[in-house]
Amino acid sequence: MKAQYEELKEDVLDEEKAIEETLERLYEVRHNFNYQKKDWVTEPAMGTYLMNFYNGIENILKRISKKYYLTMPKGESWHKELLILSFNPPEGKIPVFNQDMLSRLHPYRNFRHRFISGYGFQLKGEKMLELIDNIESLWIDIKRAISEFWDKL
Repeated sequence: MKAQYEELKEDVLDEEKAIEETLERLYEVRHNFNYQKKDWVTEPAMGTYLMNFYNGIENILKRISKKYYLTMPKGESWHKELLILSFNPPEGKIPVFNQDMLSRLHPYRNFRHRFISGYGFQLKGEKMLELIDNIESLWIDIKRAISEFWDKL
């Protein structure tokens, strides 16, 4: 890896640590979720941590886009365009993710949008559990993809 990207890598590692903490808290909240009883605290907490997880991924991609790709999507669809940029970067640049990763991240991006645009009481625990149940393997693969990105840089 080129020395000019050392600071970028440190920033991304800091973000990864924050995501790890978020996931620890998400797993704890999920463990306390009661399927039989409407839980006015746990469902919004799960939603918050799911949104934080995806925001952390976006934060990593924003840092890479600004410092390495030297571009940052703008406008109403910048969230979607940022994800696409991570797979289809400017010519001569290394992608962070592959198409499969984009497909796996898509439901989390959609959830983030619904969470931001909606109300906590509209969250459905069962729907969030689907995302939570897939998040551990997704996170492992994300970290692997980022590590491979650094190796290629």
